[in-house]
Amino acid sequence: MTQKDYNNGVKLWADDVYRFAVRCGGGREMSEDAVQEAYASLWERRADVSVEKGKSYLLTVVHNYLMSLHRHEQVQQQAAPLLVKEEAVAPDERFDLQEALQEALGRLPQVQRAAVELKDVEGYSCKEIAEILELSEKQVSVYLFRARVSLRKTLIALGYDNNN
Repeated sequence: MTQKDYNNGVKLWADDVYRFAVRCGGGREMSEDAVQEAYASLWERRADVSVEKGKSYLLTVVHNYLMSLHRHEQVQQQAAPLLVKEEAVAPDERFDLQEALQEALGRLPQVQRAAVELKDVEGYSCKEIAEILELSEKQVSVYLFRARVSLRKTLIALGYDNNN
């Protein structure tokens, strides 16, 4: 990858990479840091990364960076209760569907949330997701399945049962 390719990549991919970082559970500052780390890493490895793989490389670095931060947070919060049982409430009382979905996504483990975001929002194939997250395609399929089951259960607990 040349300097010109890198600069074009910054222009072309920056919004998508930042959006992915935010959806993976990074707050504004954490997402900005992750994107900055990803582009710094791409710059350092530009000779080894082809233009075609540039965006995937950036998404991989962002994912790994945020996973590292989330693991660190989990270690610090192990003493805190992990789940708080909530009573189901009517959708109009607490959430609209978009907010409920965001909360349900936020409860997923990082790797499952990333897989769902890449598949259902960004439109990547399981093969591409496997490359980005450095997993096998089978692992990606399992994570997607588990994430969707978990999302369904969480949405039902929040009062969004599509069978009613």
